[in-house]
Order: sequence, then C-alpha cells, then structure tokens
Amino acid sequence: MTPLEIGAAGVPFLAADVFAPEEGHDPAVVLMCLPGGGMTRRYFDIDVDGSYSMARHLASKGAVVVAVDPPAVGESPVPPDPWQLTCPVLAAMYADAVGRVRGMFPTARVIGVGHSLGALLTVYAQAARRCFDAVALLGFAGGGLPSVLTPEELAIADRPVPAREEIVALAQARFGRPLPRGTTGPSDMLLGVPVEDAARAGITAVGGALLAVAGLTSMIPGMSAPELAAVDVPVFLGVGDHDITGDAHRIPAQLPGAGDVTLYVLERSGHNHNVAPSRHLLWDRLWRWAAAL
Repeated sequence: MTPLEIGAAGVPFLAADVFAPEEGHDPAVVLMCLPGGGMTRRYFDIDVDGSYSMARHLASKGAVVVAVDPPAVGESPVPPDPWQLTCPVLAAMYADAVGRVRGMFPTARVIGVGHSLGALLTVYAQAARRCFDAVALLGFAGGGLPSVLTPEELAIADRPVPAREEIVALAQARFGRPLPRGTTGPSDMLLGVPVEDAARAGITAVGGALLAVAGLTSMIPGMSAPELAAVDVPVFLGVGDHDITGDAHRIPAQLPGAGDVTLYVLERSGHNHNVAPSRHLLWDRLWRWAAAL
C-alpha cells in the first residue's frame, strides 16, 4: 500500500492509498474506491487479521486499487465552508482527482467503485464528467430512506430542482454541523447480520466525518434521478440481502440509460458488506465483472 495525494479542484489534494498488484491484469484495471457516509477510505482496508481488506483482496487478483478520502473526510483537507460541499461540488472535486489518476495509468480501464454515499458521489461524477469506463455501486439505491425523513424533507422527494435549492438549509436543520462524526460503522441496522467482535471493532476504527449535505441528499427519494439517468456505462450493483436499499430488483430501473446492468445480492450481509461473513463472495464477483468488461 502506497499513500498518495491526488490533486483536486477546490482543495489542495485528496488523500488516497494505492494497492498495486504483483501481477496486473492486461489491460490494466484501476478501481477508484470511495467510502460511504461516516467512513474514511480505510473502509476498503479494514485492519483485522488480513481478511477484511477489500483493497488487498482485489489487488491480489490483479487490480490496481485506489482508495480515496472525499474532501473534508479522513486525511483530505477541509475547504473553508464545508456547508458548500453539495453532491455536484464534491463530484467535481472527485472527478478532477480521477483525471489525475488516469494520467498515471493512461491505458487502464478505470472503474468507479463507491459504497453507499460514495456510490452516489460516483454517480454524480460520472454524470457530470464521464470520468469512468464503468461504475460499481455498492449498497446504494436512488430510493433513499423515506422512513427517517421529516415532513419538510419528504416535501422535496422526487423534485430534484427545488430539492437542490433547499438541501443545504434542510441539512443545517437536521445535523446542525456540516461535518458531524459518523456512527454508521458499528450500527446494528447497517451491519444487518451478526459479525465477529473484531470486525465490529475494525469498522468502528475506520469511521470519519459525515458530509451532512451529501448525506441528506442520499436519503431523499428521487433527488438524484437525473444523475442516475445520465449513467450510460456498464454498471455493477452489489447489495446485501439485509441491506437498507429496499427491493434490490427495483434498482436497475433507476438507471434507464445504462444498457448493461449486473445485479448481485450478497447473502448473509447487511449494508456494510466489508465486514459481512460472506464478504469475499462480493469481492470476487465484482472482480470477475470488472475483468470481463
């Protein structure tokens, strides 16, 4: 694993780790991995007995894995006003960093891999800049979490244009702070299934700040429908059978522009797949999909 600072618009850099394979795939495959809300890039390299690192597992298969901290998360710098970190702003910063990585691997197939909120930001980056050759969206659906929303938040569901005008004020009302500490790692609701104590401790240790505005965006049904519709590259959808995404078989319809959609439902897994007892099955299925594109 090699630490890396990737230049990005609006912040000095984004912190990243590169996991290089001993023997790479031909052509090279670069997996750009972005963590979910309340998580740092360490979600992809959980330090528990060597068996919970998605990044090292995929590198052993032949992938170049680049795990990235979004702006204001983990070791990436915080811009002057983090309330302005909306999904379009974050996506522009991330897409710029992806462009720098493409320059490092000019002949590689570059695939955006995002978990939860990281998947949403991957979608926004792809819609705005078409920076990936394919995307893998893990634990994500455009249906949001309507059961936990306030009446004011529900009022902008399925109304993307007014939602963008109101989202910052609504996030301020809900969270109070632009970067509250995330608590998603050890949440029983998100773990979904029993996990080992060491795994629970490991995912707790990789927690970080939650991007409040983007986090609320991910919770509102239909708010990101235009961005999802703009994705027209191959898509891998990976969800747990005890995930928070709702009916998994309804998710592909949220990507009407993508003619090649693969859905994989991981048994014995909640939302935080990388500590699920069956995690390796998802990692291996993702790699077979990526290598075969």
